[in-house]
Amino acid sequence: MMYVKGISNIIFLVILSLYLMTAGSAAANVLSVSNDTGRPAEFTTIQAAVAAANPGDEIVVKPGIYEENIVINKNISIVSESGNFSDTLVQAADVSQDVFLIWANGVRIKGLGISGSNSAGIHVFGFIDCCIESNKLFNNNCGIDLYMMSSGNKLDNNEISNCLTGISLGGSLYNNLSNNLISNCSKGISFFDSSNNFLENNTISQNTEGVFLTGESNSNTIIGNTVILSEKSGLHIYETSNNLIYNNCFNNTVNVDSEIISGKNIWNMTKTEGTNIAGGPYLGGNLWARPDGTIYPEKARDIDLDGIFDSQYNIEGTQFIDYLPLKGFEPAVITVNTTVNNSTGPVADFTSIQAAIDNALPGDTILIFPGVYEENINVYVTNLTLISQSSSSGDTSGDTIIKAASSMDDVFYVTADGVTIRGLNIIGPVDYPNSGIHLNGVKYCNIESNQLSNNYTDSTLNISSGNSSSILGNSGSAEGSGIRLDSSSNNFLDSNTVSGDGISVLLRNSSENTLLNNSVSGSNYGIWVDSSSNNTLEGNILSNNKIGAYLKVSSGNVLNNSKVSGSTNSGINLWDSVGNTLSNSTASKNSVSIVLRNSSSNLLSNNTVSDSNYGLWLYSSSNDNELDDNRALNNQIGIHVKTSSGNVLTGNTALNSTDSGISVWDSAENTLINNEASNNYVSIYLQNSSENAFSNNAVSGSNYGMWIAFCSNNSLSDNNVSNNIFGFYLKNSNDNRLSGNQANSNSRHGIYLGSSMNNILDSNMVTSNSEYGLFLLDSGNSSIYNNYFNNVNNIYLQGSNAGTSLNTTLTPEKNIVDGTYLCGNFWATPNGNGFSQTHEDKNGDGICDAAYTVNTEGIDYLPLADSRITI
Repeated sequence: MMYVKGISNIIFLVILSLYLMTAGSAAANVLSVSNDTGRPAEFTTIQAAVAAANPGDEIVVKPGIYEENIVINKNISIVSESGNFSDTLVQAADVSQDVFLIWANGVRIKGLGISGSNSAGIHVFGFIDCCIESNKLFNNNCGIDLYMMSSGNKLDNNEISNCLTGISLGGSLYNNLSNNLISNCSKGISFFDSSNNFLENNTISQNTEGVFLTGESNSNTIIGNTVILSEKSGLHIYETSNNLIYNNCFNNTVNVDSEIISGKNIWNMTKTEGTNIAGGPYLGGNLWARPDGTIYPEKARDIDLDGIFDSQYNIEGTQFIDYLPLKGFEPAVITVNTTVNNSTGPVADFTSIQAAIDNALPGDTILIFPGVYEENINVYVTNLTLISQSSSSGDTSGDTIIKAASSMDDVFYVTADGVTIRGLNIIGPVDYPNSGIHLNGVKYCNIESNQLSNNYTDSTLNISSGNSSSILGNSGSAEGSGIRLDSSSNNFLDSNTVSGDGISVLLRNSSENTLLNNSVSGSNYGIWVDSSSNNTLEGNILSNNKIGAYLKVSSGNVLNNSKVSGSTNSGINLWDSVGNTLSNSTASKNSVSIVLRNSSSNLLSNNTVSDSNYGLWLYSSSNDNELDDNRALNNQIGIHVKTSSGNVLTGNTALNSTDSGISVWDSAENTLINNEASNNYVSIYLQNSSENAFSNNAVSGSNYGMWIAFCSNNSLSDNNVSNNIFGFYLKNSNDNRLSGNQANSNSRHGIYLGSSMNNILDSNMVTSNSEYGLFLLDSGNSSIYNNYFNNVNNIYLQGSNAGTSLNTTLTPEKNIVDGTYLCGNFWATPNGNGFSQTHEDKNGDGICDAAYTVNTEGIDYLPLADSRITI
């Protein structure tokens, strides 16, 4: 094995030399890629841009979803334009191949979402000096694979989840893996025959095995990593030696799993001043814990309070020893009382909140007594809790008031992870862009049960560039944003009450947050989700805003079980947003209850929209959406589709609209199936639209059941359009087909064609209509056959209807009265004296022996016969 290692080092030096000799000096160009016609670019695929690029060029990928397998054979950069992996997704077109296969030195990939490969999301095959940073890789067999002497590469700040292996190194040297987040994989990071690599500050959580070292994986440095909640083991080690492993946090049921054959590894460094991973003042070994709260070594002491246990730790009963195991600090409670100077309150440790923070250690609690604290506060200690003494005893009166000393700064400026702020009454004034609470670049924070008011002119609560924060039960009113998340993920906003002008809740470039049971009112925007993905909005109440919930350039979000009312513009508004789910919500008394603009592939299911000008409105190329089981009640227009295509409406109900129940305008290739529209002025209205399909819809109780105007090439089949004034009403509409429908008991006409040419009417049941079953006005060249007419007056032809045929060519096929031929129509009347009921069929072929002449332009040469009339 040592011989192999020597060859590997030689190969690495040869590759490095070749790279240095061949590095280009030409000026770099920027090439752009977009597959969205709304975002013009030089190329529509990334691979095409790669083929056109020269070494050193940069390819900028605009937001969108790209289905490709990309081979990179030159030193170029591929970056997302937005810098946000949530809106720039690259999915494997061929799942058996890598999404990105790198065959060059110096390649850079940044800011992309990468998924769907049964091989690897990114595969570096024997090359050096590549930089893979700030990507999200998920649902691949392997997230990032460095293979066969892939050396000197940098993997930084990537999120990897739901892969068989998060990061794999096979026979690779001198790579740097830092600040990556790896979760829900079988193996988090796996090394095989890979030496001299550097792992620092990675978070490896909830994997089957956290870090896997096998073979000649020697002399690696593993420091500052958090390896927690592994199902089998945090670190699996076999046949490796001389690895330096220190200042890591291991918190797993089994922290180290060692095979019998293993070399000597180093589990601590020399005791050195510096903040360790547990917050202590010295670097030494590692922090050892288990999820049940056990800390190792058990029962050991730290007499000199240096944050290092006085006893060594024999790791998991193996031959490995950590001589300087770290100790987690016990949290302290620090009290603050601003009235201590006046001797009117209980004795406390400090009179200002900032002084308490300056003397706190990670994990401490600062207990704040009632009073008015006039200060601007910087919170920079991790896992710190700031809580009012009143709220700790269940009092929510807001008697602990934090007032800005300067309007030119935030009241609370938080730059540390894991901070909790609870039960405070935070007031301003502070000026834009400052905030009542401002979280910047942090995660796992919890902002709970605070009151925020009069904080500033633009935003009440500003949370920027953070992750995994929780904001609960706030009450605020001011101009601008109430709660704001920028580039923040895994946050929890629960039971907040926010009101005032501006934006109450704003998510920007933020993903996987949960907004639960918030009450938002009186704002320009109740909840604004901007360029954000995979958030869950559940059970929120949005009332009396200009726009209730607004999703812009956002995908994969779920808005469920919300109540939206009194919006002067729109209740729920999607703009340029793809792949969202809106379900089980109630939107009422809005100008428009739910509106989609240029938003495609969304699912709208089981919502109720009522008492609005528009219940549910799709327009401006809102294509390929699914609308299932929604209810539109008492609106001016129930469901309106305009300039949009490919939408499927199934099982929706539109009742009591003063204008139209369901309308489709200027749109093509939409499908409406099994919808019910009743008691509207027009139940289904088709205007200037083509190639749409309407089937199995039920329409009743309307002035116009289905009104088709200026339309062509639409298919209307198996619909029940009965008990209206007009059943089907076609005006200036050509080349449409009505087949298998029922148009019964309408108080005027069952089917009306006015100035409509070349339409086909076949296999329809048209009965018991009061004036005429079929009325044609200037509608020539129509083909009308195999219909069942049973009305007092079956047909009326007015004006010019030249070229209209009342039968088709005799064809052996079952007809509408179960006869053996398709040919003409069945003409009956309720009192039994219709043409088909009274004329003979002597040869029993199901066709009357005589033609039925309506007028010179309307003759049924092959009218169907009543089977009872054969002589």
